[in-house]
Amino acid sequence: MSPKKRNRRKPLQGPSEPTPATEQGRVEPGQLPDRRPVSRTPVTVTDPPDRRVTALWVLLWSLWALGSPLALLALLLAGLNAFDMTADPIDPGAVPDPGLLAEQEAQAVRAIGTALIWFLIMAWVVPAVGAVTAAFLRRRMAAISFAVALVLSVGLLLLTVSPVELWGALTTHLFG
Repeated sequence: MSPKKRNRRKPLQGPSEPTPATEQGRVEPGQLPDRRPVSRTPVTVTDPPDRRVTALWVLLWSLWALGSPLALLALLLAGLNAFDMTADPIDPGAVPDPGLLAEQEAQAVRAIGTALIWFLIMAWVVPAVGAVTAAFLRRRMAAISFAVALVLSVGLLLLTVSPVELWGALTTHLFG
């Protein structure tokens, strides 16, 4: 007989009468089942996470991780630039005009206030939006990560600047 037609399986050794089942799909110890029960329950395969959500997390993390230090740098440079203003950049020894000095001072205060608002947006608003969005989309780890970033940003800023000074700077910039 050719090897393709040869039956290579040995017959099942065991009792020829059916074995008594104790429960559905179980047999008594020492007994061999006639045939094994096959479970045909469908397996659910989870879809991969939506790429748009992943792109949103990457965008928010990039804004927080890169935007906060850059906005802080802009704030520091705006503050340092306020000290370097002179009445007449061409002739620093000339008598300063009080109107021009007041205008330059107001411009410096506006630049510092704008840089402060950008810093607060990058350091506080971006992680807060990420935490709320992640909580709304029920992404637990992303919500925890953004909440930790928010606490870190708020804590570090409030360690360096008191809330009263921060509120005073914001109200001065926004309301005159």
